Amino acid sequence: MTEDNSSRADDDSGYPRPAYAWTAVILLTVAYALSLLDRWVLTLLVHPIQESLGIGDTAMGLLMGPIFALVYVLSGLPFGWLADRFNRRNLVAGAISFWSLMTVMSGFTRSFFQLAVCRFGIGFGEAALTPSATSLISDLFPRRKVNAAIGVFDLGIYAGMGLSYLIGGALLAWATAHHASIMGGSLEPWQIVFVMVGAPGILISLALLAVVREPPRHNRGRQASASMKACFAHIGRHKRALVPLAVGMGTVALFGYAFTWLPTMFNRVWGWETQDFSIWYGTILLVMGPLGTVSGGLIANRLYAKGYKDAPFRVLSVSLPVLVIVGGTAALWPNPWMTIGALAVSAYFSSMSTSTGIASVVFATPAQYRGRVLALYTMTNAMIGTLIGPTGVGLLNDTVFTSDEGIKWSLTVILLTAGGVLTALLLTGRKGYARAVEELEASDAAA
Repeated sequence: MTEDNSSRADDDSGYPRPAYAWTAVILLTVAYALSLLDRWVLTLLVHPIQESLGIGDTAMGLLMGPIFALVYVLSGLPFGWLADRFNRRNLVAGAISFWSLMTVMSGFTRSFFQLAVCRFGIGFGEAALTPSATSLISDLFPRRKVNAAIGVFDLGIYAGMGLSYLIGGALLAWATAHHASIMGGSLEPWQIVFVMVGAPGILISLALLAVVREPPRHNRGRQASASMKACFAHIGRHKRALVPLAVGMGTVALFGYAFTWLPTMFNRVWGWETQDFSIWYGTILLVMGPLGTVSGGLIANRLYAKGYKDAPFRVLSVSLPVLVIVGGTAALWPNPWMTIGALAVSAYFSSMSTSTGIASVVFATPAQYRGRVLALYTMTNAMIGTLIGPTGVGLLNDTVFTSDEGIKWSLTVILLTAGGVLTALLLTGRKGYARAVEELEASDAAA
C-alpha cells in the first residue's frame, strides 16, 4: 500500500465523533455482559436445579451446552445476513429484549423440558448480538482503531462471566435466605435468580434505542456484490485462512463451556461452597478478562502500526497455545489455590484470544460480507465448544471418571485433547490469513 493509500485507509473523515462512538461501544459492551450473565448464571445453579428437577450431569451438560447452542448456531447466519442489510442497532435492541424475557421466563419453569425451551430462546436472541454489534462497531472507527474498540466490546464476555459468578452467587445466597417471603415461597431460589438477572436487559435495550444511531457502512470495496453467493465465493477464495480461524477458535469456546463445571469441581474435590468459589472466580474474570482483551487489542494495534497487516492473528497465534497448556492442566494442581492461580492466567490468555480472534475476522473480511462471515465464525466455534465442552465433561463424569474427584480428570482429558487439536489447526492458517488481509487492503486502497 502506498503512503497516499495508507492515509486514505486511516482517514477519520466520515466517522462519528470519538466520544459518541465510544458511548455506543460501552452500551454494546454492557449488552454483551448481560448476555453472558444470562447465559452463564446457570453454572452456579447446577446442584439446586438437579435436586429440583431430578436430572443428572449429562442432562445438565446438555442444558449448559447443546440445547443452548443448537438454536444459537442455526440462527447465526440468518442474523448475519440481516446485519449486512438492515439496521443493526434495531437488531441488537430487539435481541436484548427477547433473550432477557427468556431468562426471566426460566425462573417460572417446572421441568427439564420447560427450562430447555427457555434455553433455546436465550440462544436465539443472543445469536443476533455478535455479528450485528461487531459489524456496527467496525463502522464507528477507522481501521487503525478497530482493534482497540473490538477489544473493549469483548470486555463484555469476561465482565458478563465474572458478574455471573459474583452477582449470581450473591443472589443465590440471598434468594436461599429469603425465598419464603417472595411470591409466598412459590419460587425456589434458583428460579428467583433467573428472574432477577434477566430483568435489567430491557433497560439496556431502551437505552440503546435512545442513544445509538445506525452508522454508514465503510470500506465495501470497489463494485463488490453483497449477495450470499458472492459471500461464499469470498470465503472459498480464503478458506485456508477463514476455516482454520473459525474452527481453531473453537478452543476458546471449548474452554469457556467446559469451565461451566468449575463450581461443581471445586465443590466435589475440595468441598467449596458455590458462593465461595463465585467470589474468587468472578473476581478473576472481572480483572484478568479486561486486561487480556485490552492488552491484546493494544498489542495488535502496535504491530499493525509497525507494518504487520496480520497483527491480530499474530497475537492469537501466541495466546491460544498458552491457554491450552495452562488452562488444560489447571484442574490437576494439588490444592485449590494453585488451581485458582492457573485459572487467572487462563482467563488472561482466553480473553486476549477472544478479542484478537474477532479482530482477525474483521481485518480479513470486506464490510459487505462482515455480518455473515462473523456469524459463520461464531456459529462454527460455538458449535464446537458447546458440543464437546459441557456435554463431554458431563458424559465422562457419568460413565468413566465416576468418583467425586473424577471431574478434574474429565476436564483435563477434554481440554488437552480437543483444545490441542483445534489450536494446531488454527496455526495452519497463518500464511493464508496474511494473503487475505493483503488482498482486502489492496482492494480498499483501489476503491
